[in-house]
Amino acid sequence: MSAPVRVRFRRTGGLAGITIAVDTDTDELSPAHGEMIRTLLAGHGSPPSSAPGAPDRFTYELQIGDGPHRRVLRWPETAVPDGVRPLIIELTNRSRPIQ
Repeated sequence: MSAPVRVRFRRTGGLAGITIAVDTDTDELSPAHGEMIRTLLAGHGSPPSSAPGAPDRFTYELQIGDGPHRRVLRWPETAVPDGVRPLIIELTNRSRPIQ
């Protein structure tokens, strides 16, 4: 078994401008979501979008790392890749408002 990958998730923007966040790792996620995190960390799968955000829409950020390897991925709400969307939904559900 490989070491867990740390995950820092942030959702910013939206009409109310409330940022929500969660810090977790792949051991706390389902095997499918853990595999998606590892795929993204390796640089495979869905690259971050270069599409600009829209007013009153959310922006999602994933900071992932396993020690020597780190990656930061950002997507505007309208450009989250279909394969990543279930992970974003799960992390959103686990998130809480931050100051």
